[in-house]
Formats: sequence, C-alpha cells, structure tokens
Amino acid sequence: MELCPLTRLQHRIRLGSPLPFAIRDASSRLLLSKNQVVSDADELSALVERGACVDVAELRGEIAATPTGQLPLLWRRLGETLARVLARMPAPDAPAALADAADELATLTERAPDLAIFLLVRPDESDHAPYGVVRSLHAAAAAYLIALRLGWPRERCLTLVKAAFTMNLGMLDLQERMANLARLPNPQQRQAVQTHPTTSLAALKASGVTDAEWLQAVEQHHERPGGGGYPAGVVDVGEMANALRTVDVYTAKLAGRSGRDSLPPPRAARDLLVVERGNPFALALITEFGVHPPGSLVRLFSGEVAVVVRRTADTHAPQVAVLAGRRGEPLDEPLLLEAGGRDRGIAGPAEAKGLRARISAERLYADVAS
Repeated sequence: MELCPLTRLQHRIRLGSPLPFAIRDASSRLLLSKNQVVSDADELSALVERGACVDVAELRGEIAATPTGQLPLLWRRLGETLARVLARMPAPDAPAALADAADELATLTERAPDLAIFLLVRPDESDHAPYGVVRSLHAAAAAYLIALRLGWPRERCLTLVKAAFTMNLGMLDLQERMANLARLPNPQQRQAVQTHPTTSLAALKASGVTDAEWLQAVEQHHERPGGGGYPAGVVDVGEMANALRTVDVYTAKLAGRSGRDSLPPPRAARDLLVVERGNPFALALITEFGVHPPGSLVRLFSGEVAVVVRRTADTHAPQVAVLAGRRGEPLDEPLLLEAGGRDRGIAGPAEAKGLRARISAERLYADVAS
C-alpha cells in the first residue's frame, strides 16, 4: 500500500461533507472510512497532526472505477479544487496540493483522453470555476497529452501540468474581469498582463516552489525563441516554456469570451501551424488532437449537425454523435456513427448558434466505450 500524507490532500476535504477517500494512520490502520464526515476544522487539524495518510491506489481507483459518463463530474470537482488552491497562494502547502491536482489530472486524462479533449474544445456549461482557472486546466490537459506523445518521463509531464496550472497565477482576477469585458483593456490592465509571468513566478517562490524547470516555464511562457516575446524578450527560451506557450496559444483560440468568439478547431490548428512553423510542440499538438478533435461541432454532407466524440485512426473520419437532422430538428437521442462517405462525411464546421439540441458530455459519453 502506497500512502500519501493527508497534508497533501486536505484541500479536497469539505467540512461537514462525506469524505472522498478513507483516512489511515502511518501504519495503514483505518481511522475514517470513505463517506464518513469530518465535522470541523479542529478534527481535521488533529488528523493532520497525528500524521494521517491516504492510500494512493484508492485515489486512482476511484477514477478507474467511475463510468466514463460520470467523469465530467470529477473534472468539475478538480476545477473547484484547483480554484481553491490558487486563490490562497502564496501558501506553504500549495506545492503539495498542486502535485496532487496534477496527478489527478493525469489520471483523468489517461482514463478518457477523448473526453479530456471534448471538455477543452466544448467547455462544460455547468462548470462554475473562474474563467482563468478553467483556461489553466484546459492548457494543462493539452500539455499533458503532447508531453506523453513526445515521450517525456511522467514526472516531467507532471511538472509541465503544474506549470500550466500556475502560469497565470499573477492575473487570475484580471482574467475573470477581462473575459466579461467587451472593450479593450485599459493601460493598467495591459501592464498587469505584460508583467503577470513575473508576478506568477514571485507567488510560486513565496510558496516554496524550488523546481527550476517549473519556475522557468512560468517565467518564460510568453517568450518566443529568437526574441519578440514578453516580459523580458528572452532569446533562448526553455523547452518546457516553449511547450507551455504553444498550448496556451492554441487553447486560447478555442476559448470564447465576451467580444471574441471561439475559433473552429480546424481554423485554430491552421492558424497555429502558420504562426508556429517548425515548432515541434505545435505539430505534436495538432497530431494529437486531429483535424476534428472531440468536442468539434460539424456539419455532415447530409446536412445533419453532429459533435465529435472520439478520434479514430482516420483523422478525417472521427466518431460523431448526430444531434440534429437535415432540417435542423433535434434528435430525441444522439446517433453515434463514424463520419465518412459521401452522405455522412464531414463537410465542415457547424455553428452552435441556432442549434436546438443540448450537448451533454455525460449523456454522450455514457454510450461511448472507455
């Protein structure tokens, strides 16, 4: 049994609510079962002080045992956890909490990678985490997938995830305000955007983060190889920082906000490859996601509207769920099929405007094999 100190996980405990995992002592003896309740802060502090632990296998086992259609709930829960951790930084327990969140994201992504991409391309409408936190979560998922594709060791993949979580730490409140702002930022806001890598770096150091590559990735995630980036115009940019910048640029293109519509994934991919010509991370990202990644809304040659739910060996013929018929009428039940052929091949992107069918990841992935 691999035990993890409760100090790394106490941010996931809500006082007065059922425990999400069992709590044990250092010798593995059960102290509190899963779903028991820690009633107050004093009881939680007493458990921490006596060196209480959690079985790592149980944490990963919950995700492994959860049906695919119920995984969006775990993603929402992760977003809420990340929001709480970032909101109180700098904090001495933040590095451990971020390590736990990164491991959870990795496990969720490995469990259902198509769903991870779906939620990135088509964000969950019931997710109430702040805009900046959701953006960081999506960038982290994309970063983890391309790092795996490139064969990075798992620990380095997790470092990249933690860098993605914290790259915008210095402007999370501003991101929330700007996401709902139709006008251009004022001079003070532009200055905060320009300096946020430095501000984020300072918060990480104040929290006790010492990982040099993590710190460099956050500090340089808006720098460009050869110069031209900000805040310092660095020429020799670190590899992890370059990877982080690439996923940040791509996921920003997919993220709509007030005054700016999201781009269809094919357009976002094309724009990225034009600007990032020769960038191995851009190529890895587009190869991983495909031309029509899960979450893409597409129109079939038949006139039907569908949403992509799963990649296949043929990037131009993914599995889709047909949502609306030829005349735009919503189907009672989504129709799963592999897009292809003259009738039901993908003609191009579809507009969400006017679509009367509700898109629910829980509903769609309840019918898709893991």
